[in-house]
This record gives sequence, C-alpha cells and structure tokens, in this order.
Amino acid sequence: MSKSVKINGVTYESVPEIDIPLSTGEGSAKFYDTSGASGAAGDVLSGKTFFGVSGPMTGSMPNNSAVTGTLAKKADVYTVPAGYHNGGGKVGISTTEQAKIIEGNIRAGVSILGVAGKSTVVDTSISTGGASASTIVAGSSAYVNGTLVSGALTLVKVTQDSSTKVLSIA
Repeated sequence: MSKSVKINGVTYESVPEIDIPLSTGEGSAKFYDTSGASGAAGDVLSGKTFFGVSGPMTGSMPNNSAVTGTLAKKADVYTVPAGYHNGGGKVGISTTEQAKIIEGNIRAGVSILGVAGKSTVVDTSISTGGASASTIVAGSSAYVNGTLVSGALTLVKVTQDSSTKVLSIA
C-alpha cells in the first residue's frame, strides 16, 4: 500500500506517506497512500469525515447510542438496529412479565428462567389414585383428571380381622 513518488526527477519507491513542510515554516502537511482503503460511508458515523481512495467522504452509519428494548411474550424477538451502539443498551423481559415468573406460578419439577416450580403446584390432569366422588368424604374435594370433584362419601365402615390385624374400609 505504498506508491512510487517522483520529486525533482528522482523516483522514490514504496512511499506510504509524504510529509511536506508548510510555507509558513511551522508544521507540515501529511499525505497518505489511501489506495488500500476498504472503509465505506456506512462504516463511519454519520456526519464524520474520513479519507478514502477518492478523497474525503462523509460517514452515514447511524449513532444509536444506548438502545434498549423489552420482551413481553415468549415468541418476542428484539432486532438490534444497524449502526453504532455505545455498549450501554439493554434488552430484557418486561417488568410485568418478570412479576409473573415466581415459584407459585410454576408447576413442580419445572424451571423457567432459573425459577424452580413450587412443590405444591401440581398437574391436576393426572389421576393416579382412581379417586371419585364416592371415595372422597362429603364436605371435602379433590382434583381428579383436572376437574374439581366434591366428595359424596357419607358412611365409612371400618372392620378388623382378628387373626391378621388387617383393617378393611367399606
């Protein structure tokens, strides 16, 4: 990325920059070989000037500063806008939805975003004991296959076998 430069009939090979003293005697003007420049207007902030192969150019990248966003639904996706970000932006779950992610709202054995379900929150659609209204004492209720069932059992008879000491409930 250097050029050959001819000054006063002398050729200088592979010159990456030229530093020419100013006519006032103070300071100098520097010129760089930009033939290898690969930057484009979209790579530089809007309103900022840079020098490319064809000379001075103005950037067009938007300055988004600190972009923030929230997710309120399971399927939500936040699309980060093109442009510069200062690193201070944040995307998170909305506070309304965060308030719902608590132990008491999550079934036992399930964890959502690091919050484990409460042991007393169970899936009532699963019946493992064969309970029915006739086996639930009147005045009590239980969930059977996801449905709240009120007890109808009013009489309980308990007997004991004298030889094996086994209780029978009828």
